[in-house]
Amino acid sequence: MVRLSDYLNYLNDEIIQARKLADEHAVEIAKEYAKHEHLRYFRVPRFSTPSIKMEIPIKISELDTKTKYNFKMNEESFIEDVNTKIKEVNLEKNLKLTPITKKTLSTNNFKTIIKTLEDKDYRFVRKIEDSLNQIDFKKPLRSLLNSTDFSTLATVNEKEEMATILRESMKNRYTPVSAKLNNIFIDPDTTKETDKDKILLKLNVEMVEEGIRILRVKDEKGNEIEEIIFE
Repeated sequence: MVRLSDYLNYLNDEIIQARKLADEHAVEIAKEYAKHEHLRYFRVPRFSTPSIKMEIPIKISELDTKTKYNFKMNEESFIEDVNTKIKEVNLEKNLKLTPITKKTLSTNNFKTIIKTLEDKDYRFVRKIEDSLNQIDFKKPLRSLLNSTDFSTLATVNEKEEMATILRESMKNRYTPVSAKLNNIFIDPDTTKETDKDKILLKLNVEMVEEGIRILRVKDEKGNEIEEIIFE
C-alpha cells in the first residue's frame, strides 16, 4: 500500500531516468560519429518522446480523510429507523420491545439528549464514532428507558437492546457537512485473485516533456549567480 503521490512520483522518476539514459547514449553515438571518417559529416540521430501516456489500473486501499458531521433530528425518519430495528431484534432475539411514537420524542429526557447533540460544535473526525464516544449517553438514556413510555421493558437485556437501537439511530441522524482528504493510499497490484470482483480504477496519466537548464553566469560586480532557463 503506497500513497498515490509517491506512486506518481515514482513513475515520473522512472521516465526521467529513461530519458537520461537515452541522452547519455546519444552523446556516446555523437562521439563515435565525430571520430568516423564519413559519419562526422552527418547529423547525429537523437530520438525524444514529447509526451508519454499511460493507462494504469490501480486499487484504492485506504482514504486518509477527516469529516465534519452535523446532527439534525428528523422525527419521522428517526421513528421509522428505530421501529425497523426493533422488529429485527424482536424477531432475531425473541424479545418484545415496544415500538416508539412521537409521544416518546416529546419527553424531557429525550429532548435533553437531542439538544445536547444539536448544540455541540463538531470538529473534523475520522469516524462519527469518534464524536459519539465522547458523549455520555448512559445517564439520559437510562432515565428515558425508565420513563412511562418504556415501562414494558422489564429485563435489563431488553433495556440494553433498546439503548443500543436508540444510539445507533441517533448516529444515523448525522450528515457530513465538509471533509478534508489528506492522502490516498493505493495498491498497484491488481492481479490478485481476490481483486476479480472488486471495482478497480484506471489512472490515465500523461507526462509532457519539458526541460530546464541551469547556467552559471557572473553579474556586473563579478558575483557568480545561477540562472534557470525553462525550455
